[in-house]
Amino acid sequence: MASQALELGLGSYSIPSPSEKPIPYIVTVFLFIVLFYAMGDSGPNLPEINPLKPFEFTNSRRMTEFIQQSKDIFLRATATFGKNPYKLYSEWGASVVLPADFIHELRSDPRLDFITPASDDSHGYIPGFEPFAGNDDSPKVVTKYLTKALTKLTKPISEEATIVLKQIFTDKKEWHEMVPKDDIIRVVSRMSTRVFMGGELCQDDEWIKASSEYTAAAFGVGWELGYYPRWSRPYVHWFLPSCWRVRRLLADCRRILKPHLERRKVKKSQGVQFDDSIEWFEEVYKNRKYDPATEQITLSLVAIHTTSDLLQTVLIDLARNPQLIQPLRDELARVLPAEGLKKTALYNLKLMDSVIKESQRMKPVLLSTWRRLATADITLSSGFKIRKGQKIIANNTHMWDEQWYENASKYDGYRFLNMRSTDEEKHAHLVSTSSKHPGFGHGQHACPGRFFAANEIKIALAHILLKYDWKLPEGSNPQPVPFGMALLPDPTVKMHIRRRKEEIDLDSIDC
Repeated sequence: MASQALELGLGSYSIPSPSEKPIPYIVTVFLFIVLFYAMGDSGPNLPEINPLKPFEFTNSRRMTEFIQQSKDIFLRATATFGKNPYKLYSEWGASVVLPADFIHELRSDPRLDFITPASDDSHGYIPGFEPFAGNDDSPKVVTKYLTKALTKLTKPISEEATIVLKQIFTDKKEWHEMVPKDDIIRVVSRMSTRVFMGGELCQDDEWIKASSEYTAAAFGVGWELGYYPRWSRPYVHWFLPSCWRVRRLLADCRRILKPHLERRKVKKSQGVQFDDSIEWFEEVYKNRKYDPATEQITLSLVAIHTTSDLLQTVLIDLARNPQLIQPLRDELARVLPAEGLKKTALYNLKLMDSVIKESQRMKPVLLSTWRRLATADITLSSGFKIRKGQKIIANNTHMWDEQWYENASKYDGYRFLNMRSTDEEKHAHLVSTSSKHPGFGHGQHACPGRFFAANEIKIALAHILLKYDWKLPEGSNPQPVPFGMALLPDPTVKMHIRRRKEEIDLDSIDC
């Protein structure tokens, strides 16, 4: 393009084309992008707990601060704003934080989208992150097949628990070291994969390793992408080695799964029937095209990660509160011989149920388990208006607040057992959800897999309680570690464990 002459009244001025002098154009575009980025979320006229500082043009500082200090930032916000909404910037981008009081009011509002923000914040639109690209099919598999199959799943879960605990915790009667961060996820992965994919794949160490590594890598790179503005991430990921690794690990998962699927196809042609999640996904998708590896990892992401996190937390809490261990063993010895290791018996392990729920209260898997995107303007009963397109969340720090729980800062394994004899009985069960305890979320989009997770944790814990003693090393005081929205069990904690003589033989009990 040739230069154009502009008449200014004082003569003419020649404007060079981008091809002649590109630098001014590049600088102008760059400054426009920086200005757009720095403006961030215009949002409602709300205070912000971690705003940009003057002349600060990127979110790097406040992203780093939130990743490292998220729990303290949420607590400071509560102290500062009380029960008033405020704005927050995190690895989930710009959000409006609502007080927990409104979770119940909004629990089933059809104008709130659950899937889109969950997928977007997990980068499901980026190649290699397809397991995070939310759809309605995975929840259908859970609600239509997995939850309905709980009664017949108790036996295979218990059988796999026996096998995997012997391999990982061993039968050594002397104290030896156990690392919950590594060992518990291996236990839960094996137990879950036995249900999801059958006995052959749950014994395939290559699949267990590849799928676990993919999950860890994908979660790990999520916060890294959060440093970049949303508009740039579809381009930036091509240059990040961490994203290259995520794509390679997903390709490994597909490669490992392929021969299993081919053998399975041959067996089905011979009349062999299957009843696992591979088959369930085929039923849900019918003739639509889909990627079995992606769907299996999606299922693993929500099942294995959250279940292993909660089981780690319970074991740490019991090691810190060893006075609870014998009553839990007594409950198992009383309930299981009379009722068998069945779904109804697991329901009647009421002290165990209370202990697990209390551990989840004290350390939820995320600092926010309730996140939505408004698809229309919504006016709350308080008069506050949620605008279309806004992401809203509620944080979980109210579960440590005296206004919600008596002696909220103290771990009380009997808390929810005692609650069963009050007007709040319906909220006392592990799988029940409420604005008071949104550990599994709350409302229409509460975690659909919580019934399976509760049964699986109880079976694993029954085996561990009856077969093992465990304790923390002297002087050890593990504390949850905030990492952005995640609230992790102390990754450095180690335990001492040894085999004991169990009061009852779980393998001989009727399932």
